[in-house]
Amino acid sequence: MRPIPRFWTTADADVPGPDGGNLALRVWGWSTTSLADAARVAADRLAQVRRKAEVGEPLQRGQYYPRLPLREETLAEVTAEDGTLLAVVTRNRYGAEVLNTDALLIADIDLPEPTRPSGGGLLGRFLGRGGTKAGPDPQEDALHRIDQFARAHPDLGVHTYRTAAGLRVLVTGGDLPPGTKAAEQVLRELDSDPVYILLCTTHETYRARLTPKPWRCGHAAKSVGWPYPEDRVGYAEQWVDRYNELATGYSSTHHLTSVGPAPTPQEQQVIQTHDWVSRATESLPLA
Repeated sequence: MRPIPRFWTTADADVPGPDGGNLALRVWGWSTTSLADAARVAADRLAQVRRKAEVGEPLQRGQYYPRLPLREETLAEVTAEDGTLLAVVTRNRYGAEVLNTDALLIADIDLPEPTRPSGGGLLGRFLGRGGTKAGPDPQEDALHRIDQFARAHPDLGVHTYRTAAGLRVLVTGGDLPPGTKAAEQVLRELDSDPVYILLCTTHETYRARLTPKPWRCGHAAKSVGWPYPEDRVGYAEQWVDRYNELATGYSSTHHLTSVGPAPTPQEQQVIQTHDWVSRATESLPLA
């Protein structure tokens, strides 16, 4: 997979704004090799903005700030025996650990929150809100769709998990790089979230949260972005320590089923990382 930048820095300058005054800019640069290279990227990007300003073009964030690589701290890398990078575990903006990989396809399927019956007993279970007949179970519908997908693609391995908000499917055995038409077709067949599909296409990697959302285990979201300013390093370290302490009581996935051909050794490495960090086989509450 494409390496995730480890080095980030900014370049700052005042440039003419659309109203005739000065506009204070801060432009990020990144690199997979060094902080110096990240500084060069930041300077180059800032120079591009300057040139646009000099010819009077409006400084619109969407035009002059293309989608950046994900600015997240790298925690671990998963590599094959030959050194091939298979996956990277990062910490996202609110503090959870996330798996990034293109070694297998990952589809997250959101489910609506269940509604409570309007009455108790047998009648309450049969009737939904307002005394109407209860509708189909969204999870059962999603599991049926996954089963149909697996039957239609017997050449693929289909590994299904429960998450706090829905289901997750790891698909092995196929040539399904993120951003390709084949991958998009599979994600749509599994009814994955359109925003997630766009994210995977943009960053050329599938993503799967491995540890709890902080607020689901009684902790506030991390309030400072990576890389941490010098005066916020202590806060960030304390936040991570407390988060790790609270997160030990929860899983992020529960493994349900695996069908189809066995994963390749490289795919299995990624699955093992996913299952171990997300605690997929432990009897813990989901968060």
